[in-house]
Amino acid sequence: MGDQTTGKMSAWAGADSGSKAAANRSLQGAKSSAIQRKVFANKQRDRWLNRLTNEFLIVYRQFPFQGSLPEEKCPEWVRRIEDEYFRATHLGARLHKEKKFTAGGMGEFFGFQCAYAVWMMECFGAKIEDAIENPEKHKDLNLTKEERERGLNGFVRLNEWYGALRRLAGRALKSCVYQSYADMSAFLSAFSRAFTRKPETTNRIGDFESSAFGIYHFMLLQWRGIERLGSVRELHELLRKQIGEHRTGDLKRIEKICQRIDLHFGKPGRPKTPK
Repeated sequence: MGDQTTGKMSAWAGADSGSKAAANRSLQGAKSSAIQRKVFANKQRDRWLNRLTNEFLIVYRQFPFQGSLPEEKCPEWVRRIEDEYFRATHLGARLHKEKKFTAGGMGEFFGFQCAYAVWMMECFGAKIEDAIENPEKHKDLNLTKEERERGLNGFVRLNEWYGALRRLAGRALKSCVYQSYADMSAFLSAFSRAFTRKPETTNRIGDFESSAFGIYHFMLLQWRGIERLGSVRELHELLRKQIGEHRTGDLKRIEKICQRIDLHFGKPGRPKTPK
């Protein structure tokens, strides 16, 4: 997610993601006939994958909550959580091992992105319902006025981003039928496997098969507020109120997570001796 996602996609595309030429390319014409030389089919496939990549980067820029995600100057502990978050939402993916996308790798990536998007919409819907039914749970959330306004504005654009991603997924699935049998089969199989990894979500956050994912998800989105907390105990109490006592666990668990990501509260040094 975040810069990690765009960086990986840009690298695999092998092109400037911000160029007008990349932005204006469409998937139309990325077709392969049933009978053709292998070299030509490979070139057609590469153009198809590059176009998918560039279109994804265009849609990614519409994601409304990029201001809530880690920035270039964010603390190192946030970067470590982002790494855990990316791995948790792409379980089984071999993305970090590939220098260049294959048809199967692209299908896998799109499958995970679509599963993540559907899950995110379900979570936001569940959060809204929970805030309406249990307003006392959210009264202590430490957000500034600017952060609240940014969040509200983001919700307005969320459906636009979701719709754009769904349309792109539809074009990607449609365009794969014009590729060779091997590439089409690899794309569809990988997409299907990845898409089915979406966790079930009712009135709580999913876990993507990681018991700590709910904690990482909350800390990643609320890292600015967490930076203003004074202790691990305060973080533990905030997590218990926001994602539930069962999913948060005891204080020792949160202490271990903070140690693992090197998150410290307060200024370094020995505590002052009371007079």
